[in-house]
Parts: sequence; C-alpha cells; structure tokens
Amino acid sequence: MNRSPQSPAAPRWPPVPRAAAEPGMPLPVAAPGSNPVGGVPPPGASPTGPEPRSWTIELPAGMRLLNLNDRRHWAEKGRITRDLRKAAWACARNAHIPHLERARVTVEFQPPLNGRHRDADNLAAAGKPAIDGALVDARILANDDAQHLIAVTYRIGEPFPRGRLVLHVTEVAL
Repeated sequence: MNRSPQSPAAPRWPPVPRAAAEPGMPLPVAAPGSNPVGGVPPPGASPTGPEPRSWTIELPAGMRLLNLNDRRHWAEKGRITRDLRKAAWACARNAHIPHLERARVTVEFQPPLNGRHRDADNLAAAGKPAIDGALVDARILANDDAQHLIAVTYRIGEPFPRGRLVLHVTEVAL
C-alpha cells in the first residue's frame, strides 16, 4: 500500500521537556500557577486553552410564552410555538452566529416587573421552540440532538419591562 507522508503535527502547548519524555526520568514538578516548562506561552495562547465563543439571542419583550403548567387549547399552543420559533429564527439570523458543530444553551427568562415568583423548570415549554427556531431553523446547529446540543439549562434572570426570553449560546470544542 502506497502512503503519502503526513505533515508534522502542530506543536503542543505547553511543550513536554525532553528529559521528561525519556524512560526512567522523573517528571518535573512546578509550583502551582507557574509554567512547568518555563518560558512564555505563544502570543494569543492561553494556558487553559482558547476561550469558548458565546452569543446572546434576545427575543422581543412581551411575547406570549408557553409554560409546563399551561392547559391551553392545542391550536393556541401551536400559534404560540410558531411565533416563538419565528421570532427566535429572526433574532438568531440578525445576530450573525456562524454554523457550530456543538453548543450548550442557557435559556434565561427575564420576568416582567410584577413581583410574581417564577420556577425555572417551567421554562422548558418555551425554551424548546426558541431553541428549535434559533439554532436548528437558522442552521446554526445541524440538529438539536445530544451530539450537537450538549446541555440546556434554564434560569430566571433580572426583571425586564414586559418580560423576555434570552438564549445564551456557547460553542463547545470538539
């Protein structure tokens, strides 16, 4: 079988000292927080790796949202779901988020200024159509399965006039 030579691998950061790579040699011990090999990292490199890219998608204030405790008619629920998907799709397209292989999402509800207590778990009913519209319909993720959408979390944020839903999308490295 004829194989072409492969290009050399990219250098690793931090580089492994030669003495540590030889069998029988003890590994160097570094002080906490210091570079074990000495020297300075290359420009733009972080000792902990690159920072993940993040985007925020803010849906319009005052939209009707779904709630797990709702007992709505199926047609009304369908209209609200359609409106959430369309609004999330438009907001995601305007945010110019590139195609991602994997991501995690935090769905934040910023409640209206009425003083009611909210339960973050009830946001799943509104979060699902927003994620479908913002990530799948806008082609940011290929699918919203476990391979592409790593985690979805829900939280209640600071109050916002008329209330709104905010999606925080963070890229996950492969």
